[in-house]
Amino acid sequence: MLVYWLLGVALVFFIITYGVRYGIDTSKQVKAIKMELREIKKQLKEMNKDTK
Repeated sequence: MLVYWLLGVALVFFIITYGVRYGIDTSKQVKAIKMELREIKKQLKEMNKDTK
């Protein structure tokens, strides 16, 4: 019975660890995409100023 309990706790630990790690990776990707979009937006504004 103790073995099943330990396996269950270990499984829950690994699921939580994986979820947190995946969540952090996703948030880093989202931040990178937002930064790229800001740069593109700045470049478009500069291009519009130059053409006017």
